[in-house]
Amino acid sequence: MFTQLFGNFLLRKGVVTPEQLLSVIKAASTSHVKLGTLCMHAGLMSPAEVEKVYVMQTQVDKRFGEIAVDEGYLTASQVEELMENQGPHYLVLAQELTEQGILNHEEVERLLYDYQTETELFDLDMMEDHKEKLKKLVLNFCNFGDIRNADTAVAYLQLLFNNVIRFIGDDFTPMDLVPFQEYVTKVATSQAVSGEFTLCTAVEMDENTAVAFASRYAGEEFSEFNEYSIAALEDFLNLHNGLFVVNMSNTSSIELNLEAPMEISNDLYAPEGSTYLLPLAYTFGTVNFLITIYN
Repeated sequence: MFTQLFGNFLLRKGVVTPEQLLSVIKAASTSHVKLGTLCMHAGLMSPAEVEKVYVMQTQVDKRFGEIAVDEGYLTASQVEELMENQGPHYLVLAQELTEQGILNHEEVERLLYDYQTETELFDLDMMEDHKEKLKKLVLNFCNFGDIRNADTAVAYLQLLFNNVIRFIGDDFTPMDLVPFQEYVTKVATSQAVSGEFTLCTAVEMDENTAVAFASRYAGEEFSEFNEYSIAALEDFLNLHNGLFVVNMSNTSSIELNLEAPMEISNDLYAPEGSTYLLPLAYTFGTVNFLITIYN
């Protein structure tokens, strides 16, 4: 999730366009973090030193680590440690920004520092610390305003991010969460959760995106839009909300009820309550989540 919200950070800073970001995300899905990127992230080499080693690699048949050691930038033990740890995955996204010529090394290093400072992503060695940082990151991102059950809403959103990564894929960036009153749906389904905390979530997209979504969720390739596309949306929403209901019962002793999913395609969606639009820009299309929270 740190990687996905780094993409949102880049958009908010205005340093990339949505089209550039999707191109970077697609390339990053098949890339690995290079040693030069790891060195800059660890503060062991400057962008100028990394660039010098890259240039030298075009002149001699040596690996980055070998040249860096020869030039006195790194020790052999530092190279070994960097290769073992690999660093956070959002570094791949940062690396692709330079690979595609969108930003230079100095700009990327500054943006990484700003992102880590804003989100306090330093020294994530303890798993519990990692969880708390992720919770804070999601809280800063979502801004549910003055709704009464904001903490539970944040937990719902955090689980949603985890589930789309797990069941659909991590090649997306969330756009900003924005309130709305009315929304004209294309392919869509909704489901309500009621009880001590009440909400209704709809998932909406166009037909081509629905086919790709269904293919990923089912683990098989669908070639056209049909009832399986709608069924995939319903099944994903039912799975996600079911996990949320179980989590609330186990961790907070909050008992909730799960209603049946309802298709709401090609309709004006205007629920009562505090409603927010959360677009997830995937490489195959935009998946919109419409989340309504009732106080």
